[in-house]
Amino acid sequence: MRTLTLSLITAAALMLPSCQESDLGTGANTVGRDYARPAPDAWKAAVRAAENSGLHVCSDQHDKFGGELVANRANGDEVRIEVRSLTEQTSRVSVRVEPGDRALATMIHERMADKMGLGAARSGFFGGSSAEGTYITDLDSCIGPAKRTFSALDVSLTAEEVHADGWRLDGRLKDSTPVRIAAQKAGDLKTRVIFTAGNEKNEDLKAFARKMRDEFEAAIHLESSSD
Repeated sequence: MRTLTLSLITAAALMLPSCQESDLGTGANTVGRDYARPAPDAWKAAVRAAENSGLHVCSDQHDKFGGELVANRANGDEVRIEVRSLTEQTSRVSVRVEPGDRALATMIHERMADKMGLGAARSGFFGGSSAEGTYITDLDSCIGPAKRTFSALDVSLTAEEVHADGWRLDGRLKDSTPVRIAAQKAGDLKTRVIFTAGNEKNEDLKAFARKMRDEFEAAIHLESSSD
């Protein structure tokens, strides 16, 4: 098995440090996301994600419209999490790890999302809204069209996992709603692909799952016609 996980950072790298004052600014290495959750919920998730990551929280200034949390890692690198209210039900969160560790910043976002009920999308009876299809092609030939589907629908890829008998891509919409495209072998030159949006079942999420399937089918048709 080979696993390429954009959010993979071991908690062992994070311990208790001393606090330092510095201004990291925004910069290219700040990872920002919008969440379909109010600012108070995002703030609680930020504090819990920092604590669960083994960070030492140095300062915590916030109100109902958001705030800024400053923490440190064992090596003294500073972590800043800024939460800002966009509307009553949405917020924007920016995470920066000195001197520009985007992988750790992304991991913190993923932990925040999980604590807000926005963990990775999963299909099944208790999972999100799904659509599926079976295609006359091999497993590996479906990965490229799946990635192009994410790109066409403005989905940010957060994780990729590939096995001998299947693979999955995890991503997020602009409001951090989780989505997933997963594929399994269904026989010789047959692949079953499941498209999942969110962690609950509703019409909007079902429509997006179908939209992913339609985009995937267009992409795989284009690829096969160009061969």
